Amino acid sequence: MGCKSSTPIFSITCLALSKSTPNRIVALDLMRAFAIVMMIQGHTIHSLLNISYSNSITYNIWLSLRAFTAPLFIFVSGFVFTFLLFQNKIEFKTNPRVKNGIKRGVTLILIGYLLRYPTINIFNLANVTFPHWVTFFAVDALHLIGIGLLLILCFTFITEKINVNPIITFALLGLTVFALSPVMNSLVWDRTKNIFLISYITKQFGSNFLIFPYLGYIFLGSIFGYLLRKNNKFLDNKIVSLKLLFGGVTIILLSLLIKTNYSVILLSVGVILLLLPSFGYISKKIKSPPNVVQSIAKNSLWIYIIHLILIYGSPTSIGLYQIVGKTQSASVAIFVAVAMVILMTIISLGIDKLKVTKFKVF
Repeated sequence: MGCKSSTPIFSITCLALSKSTPNRIVALDLMRAFAIVMMIQGHTIHSLLNISYSNSITYNIWLSLRAFTAPLFIFVSGFVFTFLLFQNKIEFKTNPRVKNGIKRGVTLILIGYLLRYPTINIFNLANVTFPHWVTFFAVDALHLIGIGLLLILCFTFITEKINVNPIITFALLGLTVFALSPVMNSLVWDRTKNIFLISYITKQFGSNFLIFPYLGYIFLGSIFGYLLRKNNKFLDNKIVSLKLLFGGVTIILLSLLIKTNYSVILLSVGVILLLLPSFGYISKKIKSPPNVVQSIAKNSLWIYIIHLILIYGSPTSIGLYQIVGKTQSASVAIFVAVAMVILMTIISLGIDKLKVTKFKVF
């Protein structure tokens, strides 16, 4: 199993499926498709909905549900990458996925910065203001996932050298990131410091996806990716599913009853643990997901990039947010969100169609 692509950009979150693919992989595709659809509608509604709705109960419920989208999306990225990394029982230095993984990680980081490039004239930076540079260095999901993949590779190499179980390594990394998150997020940084580096650990300069705590979800996904690689029936096991459900419910209740700086992290981890067996159960029932779901899942990176450009613009274009802003009614915002999901689905199917042509556009 694995996914092949003519470019490393496409293959970063791609995992090819067929009707013979085991249910556990179907579950991953369902989770990834669900996460990207939630992300599309979340970005669209948040960018268009009039701020007057921010005090409504319905909006706050939606906002709470939306908060789980990013952790889930990042978790699945780490899950799939680690699953494929350990697919073949070969040494790190001879594993072909190591070289591909490095290319993918670097490519994601570069794409993240290109989407925020401060000027249309790539070599003319004289007129770029400080606020433009701050926006350029702001960290998004692509940066974070790219850094996460590179770190997975680094610590996998170290783990092999010192002969330690990768689960222990990923668990310690995840716990460390989560444990330090409240402290790191509370730090106040001077604007004169290196914005390139500190943008990865503070929201002061517009970053949305910080190393603390989001790298923790990458490493959490790595744990399950390795477990699934070692045991192909991992998500099919009823006892394991019950343990995940019990663990998820327990962590969610703990986050709600004991208000701490870790409540949001605990809540997100609990929801992820609940979703794993839930999507596993659905995958058993449907055996193989519809082609549309498979297409959205394996083209999730392209969908993510394209919908960001349409909503927030790029160095060479403006998006819906710049044109309309937060001025629309709930009905209009929901309609546009549905339309955006449909458009992204059509584009995803188009990518699949073009892939099989002689031009190999994608």
